[in-house]
Amino acid sequence: MPLLRLHQVTKRYAPDQPPAVDGLTLIAEQGEVVALLGPSGCGKTTTLRLIAGFESPDSGSVEIRGETMAGPGRWVPPEERGVGIVFQDYALFPHLTVEANVAFGLHRLDRLAQRLRVAEILELVGLEAFGRRYPHELSGGQQQRVAVARALAPAPALILLDEPFSNLDADLRAQMRDEVERILRNTGTTTIFVTHDQEEAFTLADRVGILNSGKLEQLDTPEEIYHQPATQVVAEFVGAADFLPGYVTSEGIVTELGVFPNMEGRGARECVEVMIRPDDITFTPWANGEAVLIHRYFRGSENLYCLRLPSGRRVHSSQPSTAVYPMGTRARVEAHVIHVVTFPSSPGASTAPSEASPMQFE
Repeated sequence: MPLLRLHQVTKRYAPDQPPAVDGLTLIAEQGEVVALLGPSGCGKTTTLRLIAGFESPDSGSVEIRGETMAGPGRWVPPEERGVGIVFQDYALFPHLTVEANVAFGLHRLDRLAQRLRVAEILELVGLEAFGRRYPHELSGGQQQRVAVARALAPAPALILLDEPFSNLDADLRAQMRDEVERILRNTGTTTIFVTHDQEEAFTLADRVGILNSGKLEQLDTPEEIYHQPATQVVAEFVGAADFLPGYVTSEGIVTELGVFPNMEGRGARECVEVMIRPDDITFTPWANGEAVLIHRYFRGSENLYCLRLPSGRRVHSSQPSTAVYPMGTRARVEAHVIHVVTFPSSPGASTAPSEASPMQFE
């Protein structure tokens, strides 16, 4: 039995507005970490609030451990769902010590049991020496661990993390990802966390769900999400992606950059869009090359080049950080696509150059 099941859950905040969550079906197994990934406004936080009980669904049902928490004729309040939550801003009580914050949800235990549980959890998160401090006396990373400790203290069936690392700087964010993952794995706690950061989702999660306009586009392992996106929306959001027009023939899929294997069994004469990742593209500076380097994005560990093809279409190529070429350099481009992923061309699709924002590749 799945620990969490959402079945056809819909939530609309205003009758004249599109639903924030639209027919969402989602399952999480015991001990699994599931990330919900998507742009702002896609329904990630609303989904957490529906699971926690801060919002009630207009239709559909929410089940935890096989018990219906929300559904037709059924409503279980948040405090009775066995769900812990870590908010984006941690929401620690500033007038309470670390120990008191962690003990806040343990009111059903006697004082001795509370002290023992608080000591156990603080040791788990590495804060046993900070119990008498107040939140303002802690660093951002320490405050986050207190928030996680408070959520874990009542031994919830499920813990929800809402953009848990967004308030931390880059170095601390990476450190805290590892620390929080260690804590969650050690406790075997089923976890749903929302983020707009692909690296966070891929690093922490067993499975990743891509939300778009309240709908679940795909729920799969990080590797499948990246290499075999189910929709063009997923392909565009997860990792940088360009798309080249292709035409299916008996020899394969003919594109401007060569003929690719028809690995998906597309029908002959079908028009498709072929997904191209920056690591699929290599190029060699060449005076007679038909492609032109039009932009370079220095990303520290690598350079990301944007090349304009003869058709006007653009592709991006990942190159070593020391490979620096001036803009306007002509080049010969080669595509080495390991996973050939295609999508049907939309009716009347333009063959004009892609004008996707360079920020997609940042």
